[in-house]
Amino acid sequence: MTPPADADQVLSAVRLGWCLAEVRGRNRPGGPIPSDGALPTRAGHVLPLRVERTPTELRIETQAVVAALAAKLSVDTVSDGTGYSAKINDLAAELHREGEGDPGQRARTWSRLAETIYEFDAHTQDCLTSKSDTQACGYQLGRGLSESYWELDPTVSPGTDSAVSWWYLLGSSRCNELSRLAGRLSAYFNPYSAPAIAGSLQVWKAVATERVWREQGTALIDLYQQLRRWYELIVLLQDPSTLVKPYALVRNFRATWKAVRVFWPQLAAAAIGLGSVVALVVLISNDSKSAIGKAVLGAVGVAGLSAATVTAKLKSAAQALFTRLRQDVYTDLVAEAVTTIRVTPTRRMVLRHPTSGDIVAQSVKQRAITPATPAP
Repeated sequence: MTPPADADQVLSAVRLGWCLAEVRGRNRPGGPIPSDGALPTRAGHVLPLRVERTPTELRIETQAVVAALAAKLSVDTVSDGTGYSAKINDLAAELHREGEGDPGQRARTWSRLAETIYEFDAHTQDCLTSKSDTQACGYQLGRGLSESYWELDPTVSPGTDSAVSWWYLLGSSRCNELSRLAGRLSAYFNPYSAPAIAGSLQVWKAVATERVWREQGTALIDLYQQLRRWYELIVLLQDPSTLVKPYALVRNFRATWKAVRVFWPQLAAAAIGLGSVVALVVLISNDSKSAIGKAVLGAVGVAGLSAATVTAKLKSAAQALFTRLRQDVYTDLVAEAVTTIRVTPTRRMVLRHPTSGDIVAQSVKQRAITPATPAP
């Protein structure tokens, strides 16, 4: 599939939104500090992989990415010539120089940095929207998915009206909007990426509403791994089918049966149509002289149809139906593979779902996006 002409700009906007949320999260006092694979020692100036860099190195790297992408998309400099990325870098350096010094001064510096990031975000959204809706959607998708982890404060008390809580960042309103944004940009990704993202968001929405589930010890670790999966799909453009485990389709035969049950009216209609074509072919081949045969042949002649024409049309419709059936089954499989949550079901969950795996499977099926199906 040929990518849209503006793919480079749109994907740059996706990455800018993602990295701006990460910059805010890495600078925020008390923000998350993921640990992937830190080197045991940094003696001798050994070279680390990206995941082995220190939090400070990663913060500076992400700020550099924001500066480069903001310049590329022409959203960094305002009318007075001031560069937002330079101001962010300066305030971030000041914040981290203060370290554990005067808490009041540190709080004031963070407030100035947060305000600058807010103004930069507003300026970027205004500029991108005025130039291209797809660029604006890409920026919002990247920032929204990234914020699910980098903006989260898991210590917020249940019931609190907070923009950094589980139930806001992964609540129905946000998840639905992020799914819509992914759907609008599906032409820029692998055909299965947007549905897979939408399916995984449905699972994390369930996590956000289930207190015992989100408070289990692995929830934050799993959310960070989910963040990396989303990054792979929308920034690195990885094919999500590569995440499906070997022989998973064979083990997922029950999903195929469920899909057949969903499509049984169309399948039944196709079977009836096939039977009708067989009967028509028999009448024609036997050169039937019965009144019914003459009526059928007359109607076919008036319509200008032949057995070959009817068979071709039926075959085309059946192929489109089975293509959609296969796509839906495979999309569910891919979405489950993309989702990283480890399920530790509570007793209430077990009563609602026969197996822990069904919790993820049933949530994935609630996605509102599916791959585009070629016209028959």
